[in-house]
Parts: sequence; C-alpha cells; structure tokens
Amino acid sequence: MVLKTPICTFDAKTGILCNLCENKLESGEITQADVDSSIILSKLAQKDPLINKMTLVSAIEIEKEQVLLLKNSDVRLIRSNDNLSKIINNAFGKSVWIIESDSNDRRFLENLFHPIHLESVNFVWLPDDSKLTRIVIEKSAFAKIDKNKLETIKKISMAVRKIDLIIESDG
Repeated sequence: MVLKTPICTFDAKTGILCNLCENKLESGEITQADVDSSIILSKLAQKDPLINKMTLVSAIEIEKEQVLLLKNSDVRLIRSNDNLSKIINNAFGKSVWIIESDSNDRRFLENLFHPIHLESVNFVWLPDDSKLTRIVIEKSAFAKIDKNKLETIKKISMAVRKIDLIIESDG
C-alpha cells in the first residue's frame, strides 16, 4: 500500500503539480489545503510505514487549524497511537483535526469532540427550514473545555458539513 492523496503520488513527493493536478486545483476540484497536506503527509510517509498506508480524502484549513479527512480505519489507527498523532501534528506545525471522511453527522461530531463523550445530539428545526444541532456534554467535561476550542469546533462543523451547533452542558 502507498499513501493515497487528492493529488498524484509523484506530485505529493516532489511538491510540484503536474498539469492534471494543476487543472484540478484551478477548477476547484481540489484545494490548496489538499495540495499542502498531501505534500506534508507524503514526506512523513517516506519515514513511517503506517502513514504510508493511509488515505487522505481531503483537507481544509480554517484559520490556524488543519482538518484532515481520512479513511475511517486511518482515524482509528491515529487515535490508538499517540506517537503517530504527535508526528502528524508536529509536521503541520498547528492544530490538526483528524476526521473520518465518510461518517454520518453524529459520528462526524463525535470525531470533532474526541475524546469527550457526547451525552446527546439533537436536531432543532427552525421556522425558516434551517436546522440547528444541539450537542449536550456532561457538566464536568464541559467545564474543562476551553471556550476557544468550542468556537473552533463550531467553525469546523460549519465549514466541513454546514452543521450549525449549539453546545451545552447537561447541568
């Protein structure tokens, strides 16, 4: 197995886009974050056989945060290996959020809040047909979460899945 990314393997290794990948970037099929993340992960994959087996589906940069959408099995591998998680975070030089690419909305939210357990996830339909998603977290866990982190989770949720969040404690 070799690392799969939104750009071709050669481009990810060299850091220079071929005509095909350049056209994908210009047309909006892929983003600059996809390209940059592919290059960074490709460099890591040359040193680490676990990363070399992963699949990067896409990447999104939100302010100073990097969101990587990976295959589900890759997310589980990273979560079970603290060293691998540190290697990836250090390579990007910023906070990296690891998310399953083909998860449902609830699982997506659980990924964002990991390792915090979500007590409940409820959908609130508004009169204008828009939808809010209400997340309830245990009071003790909620008290420990940095408020900036909650704002970042809201931004990522909106950018990746268009999910508007309300985050509350259960007490």
